[in-house]
Amino acid sequence: METDVVSNYWNVYHPGGVRGPEAEPYLEQKIAALIQELPVLGELFDIHWKIGEGTFSSVYLATLKESRSSGESKKFAVKHLIPTYPPARVERELQCLRNIGGADNVVGIEFCVRSGASVAFVMPYIRHTKFSDYFCNMGTVELKHYMKALLTALRKVHMFNILHRDVKPSNFLYDRRNRRYLLVDFGLAQEYKEEKKVEMNKPQPMDNYCVKRKRTDENKRELLEETQKSETESRCYCFGKPRVCSLCLTRPSQIASRAGTPGYRAPEVLFKCPHQTPAIDIWAAGVIMLCILSASQPFFRSPDDCTALAEITALFGTDKMIACARKLGKKLLCSEQVPGADIVSLCQKLRARVDRFPNRKYRINSPKTVLEENYPPEAFDLLLKLLEVDYKTRITADDALQHPFLRGL
Repeated sequence: METDVVSNYWNVYHPGGVRGPEAEPYLEQKIAALIQELPVLGELFDIHWKIGEGTFSSVYLATLKESRSSGESKKFAVKHLIPTYPPARVERELQCLRNIGGADNVVGIEFCVRSGASVAFVMPYIRHTKFSDYFCNMGTVELKHYMKALLTALRKVHMFNILHRDVKPSNFLYDRRNRRYLLVDFGLAQEYKEEKKVEMNKPQPMDNYCVKRKRTDENKRELLEETQKSETESRCYCFGKPRVCSLCLTRPSQIASRAGTPGYRAPEVLFKCPHQTPAIDIWAAGVIMLCILSASQPFFRSPDDCTALAEITALFGTDKMIACARKLGKKLLCSEQVPGADIVSLCQKLRARVDRFPNRKYRINSPKTVLEENYPPEAFDLLLKLLEVDYKTRITADDALQHPFLRGL
């Protein structure tokens, strides 16, 4: 609700937590600076307050000045990008909003404003409820509609070969009163390209076959000796030791995207896999569902990638994670073997924990006890398919919408 958005601004976005009249000058300065950079916004809109803030942008609530006479006050979200934001990202985000947005719960764009290095997107605004107000008291039917809306949005995005790369509750707006949904923030979106498959043992043309076979036979022994020699020289002996050999220091560093919010990154992102697929968005959707089923938010509280891998390993077991790392060409060492947890019983225990702590911040507001809200087995089956650690066998958004838990809505 809008009152929640205002209080959220005072609590989160203002430095030092200053509230009331003391915070008004700061807000007025921010809005004045925005209008000074983009004068056309001041001509068209009344900008009220900041409703969101990220690393590269700030989002403001605005209403059309023309609507004041009619009394309608149509609302818009104005996303102002920082001047140092890379132009390529601005172009990619704008293309996503124009080509994908406007349908299937994906945010669209009304128009874009630019003056010098300052850019702002004017987008539709929906009033939305904070995730902390509903994640722990969402029933089965509401969960079905919520997950169907999220997966529908992701299916639409993936149809355009785009990875959102930052799926999380604050980027999936939910108007609980009117049951409206909106996937927002394509600032980290990236185009997805199919991984090139190398054809092994490709047959050679018959004209050249005899010549190449003869040349290989003549140099076979010499080539084998050179290969064995190079393998011996390139073998690393510092693995597992408190030092780094000169060979490892000369090797190129691994380059892989680590975009996304901690706690919602997929295993292949944590393993620094260079080729990332739409499956990373599906994993993030699974984490959101896990938060709801367990009434725990955030579920993963990882300060770094190593801790994140340890948390996932504790949930799914060392065997699964070691096999996942091996398929990605990595090696995962664990100090002990962990069998993995039973997801159903774990979620039930975590939900029951809420009632035992009356002073807990996120207490269940439903008159029913937590244990009376028993989610069906199909919900946990879908959860496990969304959180499959191997991205190649992880369910797609299209297949997830055909799952028995969501079928028939």
